[in-house]
Amino acid sequence: MLDRDSTGRRESPSFLQSLKLLVAGLSSAFHTRLELFVTELEEERERLKQSIILLLLAFFGLSLGLTIGTIFVVALFWERGWIAAIGILALIYLAVGVGAALALRQKVLTRPGLFTATLAELGKDSDRLKRSAHE
Repeated sequence: MLDRDSTGRRESPSFLQSLKLLVAGLSSAFHTRLELFVTELEEERERLKQSIILLLLAFFGLSLGLTIGTIFVVALFWERGWIAAIGILALIYLAVGVGAALALRQKVLTRPGLFTATLAELGKDSDRLKRSAHE
């Protein structure tokens, strides 16, 4: 950006003006990336909150249902084989618990990373800065 002074000569922009433009550009880029990060953080917090509520409701409902169901089955077989009924129910509950634990482990191990969009944008910014520094 070259300006003309009163004598018609061209003046280059001052160092201070260039620095101000650079700081303004970096500030704007940082602000955008920070907004993206905050948005992703809020989405993750909401997802976690919903997951915890659903987990508590599922735990409460399944616990109560399994307890009442166990009492019902044992009462049903009280006259003949109530010990076998308790053993079979215990094995079923253990199998369900082990299956759920393995599924949870797999889900935790394959969970995508946090803030992938923010990190991708920061990577793009870094690449652009490296390219512009080499030019």
